[in-house]
Amino acid sequence: DDRIISKGMALDKDMKMRVLCLGEEGHDNDMADYGWIVDADTRETVWEMKERYTEHAGGASKNRMIDEIINLKKGSYIVYYSTDGSHSYNDWNSTPPYDKTKWGITIWTVNKEDAKYVNPFDEKEFKSNKIISQIVKVRDDEYIKERFTLDKETKVRIIAIGEGTSYHMVDYGWIKNNDTKRTVWEMSYRKTEHAGGAKKNRIFNDTIVLNAGEYTLYYETDGSHSYRDWNDTPPQNPEMYGITLMCE
Repeated sequence: DDRIISKGMALDKDMKMRVLCLGEEGHDNDMADYGWIVDADTRETVWEMKERYTEHAGGASKNRMIDEIINLKKGSYIVYYSTDGSHSYNDWNSTPPYDKTKWGITIWTVNKEDAKYVNPFDEKEFKSNKIISQIVKVRDDEYIKERFTLDKETKVRIIAIGEGTSYHMVDYGWIKNNDTKRTVWEMSYRKTEHAGGAKKNRIFNDTIVLNAGEYTLYYETDGSHSYRDWNDTPPQNPEMYGITLMCE
């Protein structure tokens, strides 16, 4: 119960993978216990257990499963699994699924000979070589800034995860041009999408173009719901809570 677990895997070539994921159906066609896979560089979700694609896993009707083949390109990925506060392995509050030991997410190579091209890595230590500037794992009541310089006009991917309620961001980031003193980008509620977990978890994941020059990256949080101090279900990529700039 109440866990978010992750594992890193690097693929040395494109390959087919079998994904088996067992979890618990929640409310409003959402999953309460479920898994997903993200691109380690961009943090874009490349696969997710969604209720509408599941089938009954045996036992209680809320036990759901997906067993399918997916295609993953060469690269680095992070596999996640999240549970809520009830009905999990060896702590069932209803009839367990047929295969209790597979509660979670399991990935195999379709071709056995491809296993040698899959290498695990410590996802908590992973840092993309595309990162320009980054403020992540932000806690409550923080106001953090980082300076960075661009030598030329650059297409920049912004990955910003924060908290927003009533169409207003309370944990958010922005970028200021140090020469003009003007804010060139700011995380607003209407520019964001749901980041998984609680509805107030919001994410911006898109690109902008910045001119050559000196900039400052900012991130600010209020007094609740932040990295490792969540007051509701955390977002899908909790280690990225904050803001990251990457070159495309």
